[in-house]
Amino acid sequence: MNNLKIFFICVNLFLINIVNAQFDFPKEITRTHPRLISSKVTKSNIFQMINASDDVKLSYNAFKNKTSNYVKQFGTDAEWLSSRFQMYWKSHATDVYVNGEFYSHAEGKAPVPTVRFTGQRDYVTDYKTPKLEDAIPYLEDKRGLYLQHKKTNKWEWVSPPKTGRVIENTNENIMRIARDAALVYFIEGDEDYAKLATHLFDVYMHGLYYRKEPVDLKKGNVQNIIGLTSFQVIKEGIVDELAETFDFLYEYLHTNKKEQMHIYTASLKKLAEIIIKNGVPDNNWNLHQANYIIQIALVLDNDKAYKDGKGCQYYLNRVFNESEARQWSVNDVLAYGYDQNNGIWNESSSYALSVAKGFIELAMVIQGSLDVDVMQGMPIIPKAVTIMPQYLYPNKNIVAFGDSHYGPLEIEPFLDLVKNAQRFNKRQQEEKYTSLIYMLTNKDKIIKDIKGNENTIMRLLYDDEVKLDTSIQPANEADYMTNTFYAPNISWVAMRNGLDAKHGLMVSQVGSLGNHAHSNGIAMELYGKGYVLGPEGGRGSSYFQPDYRKYYSQFPAHNTVSVNGKSEYNKMRSYYAFDVNALYPASEQKTGYYPNINFSDLYFHEPSTNSDQNRTMSIVRTGEKSGYYIDIFRSKTREINDKYHDYFYHNLGQEFILSDSENKILNVQPSAKLTSKLGNIEAYDYITDETSVKTDKDIKATFNLSIEGKESISMNLWMNGNENREIFKVKSPRSEALRDAMVPKKVAMALQPTLVVRQKGEAWNNPFVAIYEPSTRSEPSTLKSIKTFNTDNNNSFVGLKIESLLDRIDYVFSSDKSDSYNYEDMLLNGTFGIVTQEKRNTTLFLGKGKKIEKSGYTLEILGKKSGTAILVFGEQLQLSCNTSVLLTVPDNFKKGDVILKIGFKELKGSRKKVNGKFVVSFKVQPMDYRDISIELKK
Repeated sequence: MNNLKIFFICVNLFLINIVNAQFDFPKEITRTHPRLISSKVTKSNIFQMINASDDVKLSYNAFKNKTSNYVKQFGTDAEWLSSRFQMYWKSHATDVYVNGEFYSHAEGKAPVPTVRFTGQRDYVTDYKTPKLEDAIPYLEDKRGLYLQHKKTNKWEWVSPPKTGRVIENTNENIMRIARDAALVYFIEGDEDYAKLATHLFDVYMHGLYYRKEPVDLKKGNVQNIIGLTSFQVIKEGIVDELAETFDFLYEYLHTNKKEQMHIYTASLKKLAEIIIKNGVPDNNWNLHQANYIIQIALVLDNDKAYKDGKGCQYYLNRVFNESEARQWSVNDVLAYGYDQNNGIWNESSSYALSVAKGFIELAMVIQGSLDVDVMQGMPIIPKAVTIMPQYLYPNKNIVAFGDSHYGPLEIEPFLDLVKNAQRFNKRQQEEKYTSLIYMLTNKDKIIKDIKGNENTIMRLLYDDEVKLDTSIQPANEADYMTNTFYAPNISWVAMRNGLDAKHGLMVSQVGSLGNHAHSNGIAMELYGKGYVLGPEGGRGSSYFQPDYRKYYSQFPAHNTVSVNGKSEYNKMRSYYAFDVNALYPASEQKTGYYPNINFSDLYFHEPSTNSDQNRTMSIVRTGEKSGYYIDIFRSKTREINDKYHDYFYHNLGQEFILSDSENKILNVQPSAKLTSKLGNIEAYDYITDETSVKTDKDIKATFNLSIEGKESISMNLWMNGNENREIFKVKSPRSEALRDAMVPKKVAMALQPTLVVRQKGEAWNNPFVAIYEPSTRSEPSTLKSIKTFNTDNNNSFVGLKIESLLDRIDYVFSSDKSDSYNYEDMLLNGTFGIVTQEKRNTTLFLGKGKKIEKSGYTLEILGKKSGTAILVFGEQLQLSCNTSVLLTVPDNFKKGDVILKIGFKELKGSRKKVNGKFVVSFKVQPMDYRDISIELKK
């Protein structure tokens, strides 16, 4: 982020008058060290707990045994372990230079060996981090590092820019041993452990003391984010071990290394200053930077103990209350990053969830160390935790747009809010988040898991125990996982229909807004039969590898439409949102809506090709265990230079069957058109096994997923035919978003069967129209036939007649223009509507428009604007509308006043003759979905 942009964001914060209370901390920190463990924990009660419980004793001894061999070795060879530090052992270099994201060289001369800078920003490398016994002592060689290749297992000399983060990882591994030894010393007072820890800490901290901030020879953005030991200040993970080691050894160091204390504290403060100076102020980096600074702050003495006045209170105040160019105050970043209305953070799902979790952990550190409740100064964080279930599919895996990945919702943020509530007597908060915990997990299991972890030594040290109130009842899922959810600050819409893991349906749609976003247009994920069958692709192997830049962050990796093979714009931090033209039910609406249809109408301006794109999607519930998705995608360039538009759909599975509408297998032939050699972006080059066929007929695609021990699952796709259309059956790279979630590794690692449909010319008047229905062998497809119908007044109109085996027909009307469209005895004036006939009932669903009618029953929106209204007639009249409507029904009544009854309310109808037919009309105000009746007034 450049400085000009930071300036404008700061001005924006000022202009919208965000005023936050200051966080207050004790003027005098009286607590003795260690401070990073709970203030309730003392050395004596640790001993008592170890001696009183075999489980605690077993946990502690296992922890201690990992360090004891190094302590014994230290007695005979004091420098064996410290010599494995990655240092400038010979040159004593002070000045480090990098070439962008790669190490260049080091210069200068310190009186002692200094800490070596890491090799590259990317963690991906062909080489293993060596075991400490395999590391060469005192290594500083012009040839680089001596490492073992991951594939060949051969040892070879490797230049630092090819070694990933091996250098910093090695140093952190050694400091972790120092930290553990320091902890054993704190508990037992065994000075052998203190001596080992002190030696390692002393060598490393002297090595930091003489090191300077690295310089980027390219003078690029790396200079703005670089740390003292790592290319990114948020990767200065060794701060954890350094702060904890200093904390546990504090009294010992004061006694035995008092003359060196200024070296240690100066080195810690140097780390803090660079972390504050560099980084990114307005996304998840701010949190990670704050966490490191707070750990350093808490192990420092009071401000007055230092000549520069920079102690514990100074750094806490800077983190919480002061905004600087690259480290905003806690409240400023919370005000900027969170949607204050719904609690959504402006990054992709995995990152957003981790940010809320991280800020709670930050609060818990302060709570444990200083007994101060900073959570009360961050009211948006509990809201952010409350909203977390909105990210969930019915199988309790989160959505995975952008650089995210699938997996369960972590329970720790909810537990931490319960701990916070119990500590500071907030009963309402305790009840709310305990009920959410029980909603998200099995009540008995979570209580058992907590009890199972009570006796670990680390849980005791950090007072991490929480006792859940078993009298509290689970929260209602539907209140926290609503049928629709819209987050404008990340351009994300979720639509759900049913929360049962197997029979629930859900579609997630995302634009490109916020951090860790992709270049993906309007991308979707589809759920069915317990799995995300149409998944997102994830981030690839690493942000710094070609597969991320060229494929995973680009259009062809997503379920979307690419224009002319050229669609490609800013990824990572992106600014391209879609517009929500219509959404039903309303976002976060919990009651009062028609339950069987969800509907969204989204518009996106694709900037790289200056194109208009419109995606209309709907979930149609046909039974308790059945339903389908409608996907209508229109796309065209504004300059009318449409060469072709490519519709991409990726599905999990081992088998992909492509057929015509009569289930005859299509004769696909080898093809070579999806390639950058023909002018497409390089993402197309990642597509393999390309075959295709040209056809103007409707097609079917069946994707079959087989998992050992589970019932096989199919996604059944139907798509309309069009002239100038070519169908591609291909394979795409695996979905990296799956990782270890939902499916076995063999399935997750496999190439994805992918359908690509190419429409030559524009795809606005020749849109992509798809129906998706998930099924299993025991619950087969319920759709009997799908046919299109047309009207004369709009080329972009889409009409669908969808017949079901369940004695049901759905008539779907869709257009980009609000106009009148007639088919048989039905009419839609608007852009989207569905007329359903099943058994004895008929449903009129006006998604967006002015009027819908069939068989003499009419819903007409009153006023100038379009609206949404639903009428069910047949066995029982039911009605809902979000604005005033004129309801008209056939007049089959005897003489008298005809009334519409809505509960205890009665509306008098207007009886008249229209087009030769007698009807009765009622003006109805906005109302929730409910039963109504029409009858003669008695």
